[in-house]
Amino acid sequence: MLVYICLLSMLALSALFTLRKPDNNQKSITSNNVSVLFFSCFSIYLIMVLKASLTGDYSRYADNFYNSVNKTIQFYWERRIDPGFYIFTKIIGEIHYSSVFYFAVTSAIICISLFIFIKRYGDYKRYAIYFYLTIGLFAFTLAGLRQALAMSVSLFAYEAARKKKLISFLILIAIAYPFHKSALLFIPAYFIAQVPWKKKYHLVLLAVYGAIGLSFTRLHSIIADWLGYDYSIEQTGNGGIFLLILLIIGFLGIIYRKELFERYDDSLLFLNMHMAVILIWLLRMFTRTVERPAMYYLYASIILMDRILSLKSENEEKENTRKVIVFLSVVFFGFLFIYRTLRDGNLVPYVWIFDM
Repeated sequence: MLVYICLLSMLALSALFTLRKPDNNQKSITSNNVSVLFFSCFSIYLIMVLKASLTGDYSRYADNFYNSVNKTIQFYWERRIDPGFYIFTKIIGEIHYSSVFYFAVTSAIICISLFIFIKRYGDYKRYAIYFYLTIGLFAFTLAGLRQALAMSVSLFAYEAARKKKLISFLILIAIAYPFHKSALLFIPAYFIAQVPWKKKYHLVLLAVYGAIGLSFTRLHSIIADWLGYDYSIEQTGNGGIFLLILLIIGFLGIIYRKELFERYDDSLLFLNMHMAVILIWLLRMFTRTVERPAMYYLYASIILMDRILSLKSENEEKENTRKVIVFLSVVFFGFLFIYRTLRDGNLVPYVWIFDM
């Protein structure tokens, strides 16, 4: 666990470092934040690569990699179960038959996509990468490599949605789909991103959501069967704390929406996406299957939170309020990460590949 605490401490201190007396040189600030973001992503990359595949889902992906030597590309294609992922695994094995190399390649795709995404949309960026680690996306990446690769491709679809390029958006989803079929559940994001922040549109969305809720049992059965999951509709016993976190972020997004819309011309996309996460997670309280699509939208939440915390003000009272929110967010999310780390078998224990 020590390695995770070190990473958490490093990113937390980096985020809190922004509370110092501000530098008036915006170009210098941006350059420095990009450098910190690169170093942070690289640190996450090293942890992902150097983790021994002895326990949890990491071990199963390593076993699948080693077994791929006995399979053909045609076998994976005809099996039709996320063929893109398994064919990609097979190709990596043909290049170099080492699980370390396998995770080095897959982790590079994940971390490079993450770096580009946060660099493109984040403001201070240090907050976004900190929330990526602590909000659960990092842990999910270690547990769900297939979907993590699909999500990495889907991150580029955010730009297509922002620019209202439907064909480009669908092409990116089509590329992600062979890695994990849940990528199709991100298609509504394109239309959600375009919804104006007006009451009449929100009433229509809530009506649609209500219809989904009324037919949820049937829809769940169809989607779970399609994804190949056997999760039943029942109380999951967890997710309440995370729902509260999402609600708090959403509340802050609504409170600061005027400032967000004035400062960032694409804030509507990220605010709408986060509201979608909240609605999806309400259904997640009843079944784990819904957690899958939520992860695609959750990347918008870390950008939204990053931008909210980056809203510095000349007004002393507002600026002090922002600093308090930054401090409390960093501390709270830090404790959340430690709690999940102690609970999550995909993170604990951390065994270096050198100790195998």
